[in-house]
Amino acid sequence: MGAQAPGQTIGQIPFDDAFPGRSLGFTHDLHLDDRLTLAAVADLADRLPRRSVIADTAKQPLLVPQGGPPRGALERPGDVIRDLQNANAWLTLLNVEDDPGMAELMNTYLDHLEMGMSAKQGKRVKLRKRVAFVFVSSPNSVTPVHFDIEHSLLMQVSGCKTVSVGRFESDATRRHEFDRYWNGSHGRIEDLQPEVASYTMTPGRAVYIPPGTPHWVHNGPDISLSVTLTYFTAATVRENRVENFNAKLRRRNLNPQEPGRSAVVDTAKVCALGLWTLGQRLRSVSAGAKQQPSQAPGEGGYRVEGS
Repeated sequence: MGAQAPGQTIGQIPFDDAFPGRSLGFTHDLHLDDRLTLAAVADLADRLPRRSVIADTAKQPLLVPQGGPPRGALERPGDVIRDLQNANAWLTLLNVEDDPGMAELMNTYLDHLEMGMSAKQGKRVKLRKRVAFVFVSSPNSVTPVHFDIEHSLLMQVSGCKTVSVGRFESDATRRHEFDRYWNGSHGRIEDLQPEVASYTMTPGRAVYIPPGTPHWVHNGPDISLSVTLTYFTAATVRENRVENFNAKLRRRNLNPQEPGRSAVVDTAKVCALGLWTLGQRLRSVSAGAKQQPSQAPGEGGYRVEGS
């Protein structure tokens, strides 16, 4: 309990014995970047497509298992951010790497991590599906218990918060919640899981959270602004494709084997999902559809939470 971020930087965390299996703290200097003042983030929110902004009330219960908050409900989200002291709200700005300045910021940090991982493993490592999010919250906000399927690097820019990290109390609970995720729960969990660590987040502090790790957040008495950088590896891409295919089988009343039990079965599922996706795209093209086939939860690499 009460774990604090040590002095290691993002490029050094691959050499920590905890990485990537457990949460761990590190440091950064994003709080010194003019692109991440509250005013700059408010302007960014107004530039983003409306569906790239998620908003909810600040004072949430810890357990909200029925799914994530609405997207695109705010006409001018920047105005809410400019009045966060009184707005009783938290907002998530999705896919901010679409902005060139934010893309540069994201890639600078993730390149350092990628280089550290490559040096540690003695081979080239590629961080896939890189995505960046900005979270802004009114004082005393609460983010409900949830998990994400990406590797996440939560970096505090202004204000303070406490990030609590838990573990699933049993393999059966984990399996149940993962199945719910792929059925559309957005990672919101039904029951509070045991806490194993907590991190006091102040400007310059950060925490790495592994995929599938329950966590929840209590903001302090000031407005909070943080950035989360996420990525997948080849292993997590493969696992999530198997989970995606399994979810399709469950919707047909089948009981598929979970990922990791058989490499041969997992490979077959990945191939089958690829063929299914290709078929969907070809049907869309032949029908003259303008939209891409709908993605399963997590396939697009974005979350709907406010970590």
